[in-house]
Amino acid sequence: MYKILLNILLLIIIPIGILSAEKPAADDIERRVDSLFILASSGEIKYRDQVQPAFDSLVAMKTAAVPRLVGKLDSKVAREARAVHDILIKIGGDAVPALMTQLSNKNIEVVNSACYILGKIGDTTATGPVAGLAGDDNWKLRSSAVTALGEIGGEEAYETIAAAFSDTVDIVRKSAAVAAGRLKNEAAVPMLVGMFDDAFYGARLCAADALMEFGGGVMQCIADSLDSENQLMGNLGCVTLGRIGGDSAAVILSTQLGSPSPLRRALAVEGILHCNSSIACGAVELLAETEKDPLVLFYIEKVMERYAEK
Repeated sequence: MYKILLNILLLIIIPIGILSAEKPAADDIERRVDSLFILASSGEIKYRDQVQPAFDSLVAMKTAAVPRLVGKLDSKVAREARAVHDILIKIGGDAVPALMTQLSNKNIEVVNSACYILGKIGDTTATGPVAGLAGDDNWKLRSSAVTALGEIGGEEAYETIAAAFSDTVDIVRKSAAVAAGRLKNEAAVPMLVGMFDDAFYGARLCAADALMEFGGGVMQCIADSLDSENQLMGNLGCVTLGRIGGDSAAVILSTQLGSPSPLRRALAVEGILHCNSSIACGAVELLAETEKDPLVLFYIEKVMERYAEK
C-alpha cells in the first residue's frame, strides 16, 4: 500500500517539478531580452558603450528573442520603436513568422511596423499576407502594404502595386509609384508616365523619381506624353527628360522649343541644359533670335554659356 501511495505522489510531484523548472527558463529569457533591450534602446550617455553589444546580443538570440521583441512593436517611445525595428530587421528570416501574425493586430501602428520590417527583411514568404492588406479599408494599411511589397519584390508583389495606382487616396498612389520604381518592372512605365498629371504633387514627383530607376528606356514613353492636353504632364515630362540626360533626351526636348507656352519652352531649354549634350544647342541658339520671355532667355543664356565652354 505504501508503494502505491508513493508512486501516486511521485506522479503528481514530478510533473509539477518539471513545470516549475520550465517556467523560470522562459521567464529568464524574457528578463534577459528586456534587460538587453533597455540598453540597446538607451539614449543615456552612461550606457553608450553598451548599446551596440546589447543590440548584437539580441540579434544573436534569434528566435528566442523574437516573441518578446515583437511584443514591443506598440512602444510609443521613439528610441524603443527604432531599436525594435532595427533588431528584428537584423534577425531577418527568423522573425518573419512572428511578424506575419501581427498583420491581423487591431493596433494599426503595430501592423504598420510589421509591414515595414517585413519589407526590409524582404522574405517572399510574407508577400501573400502583406498583399492581403492592400485591399484594407484603412488607407494607412494599404500604403504600408504597398511600400513593403516594393521592398520584397516579385511578380505577385507587382500585381498588387499596379492595382494601387488607381487608389482613391493620394498617399497610396504615391506609395505605389515609389514601389514600382524599386521593382523596375517595365510594365509599370506607362502607368508612371500617366501619373504625371496626378492631382497630388507627391505622386507626380515620385513617379518621375521612379522613372529615373529605369534609365533611358523610358524616354520614348515620356516623349509620347509631351503633347498631352494636360500641360502638367508635358511639363513634368520635360523635367524628367532633362534629369535622364544624354543626346536622345536633348533631341526630344528640342521638339518643345516651338511650344506656344513660355513655361514649356523654359522647361525644355532647362532640360537641354541638364542633358549635358551639345546636340540641341543649335536649336536653342535659333530660338534666342525670337524669344521674348525672360525666363526662357535666362535658360538660353545658360545653355549658350555651357556650349561655349565645350
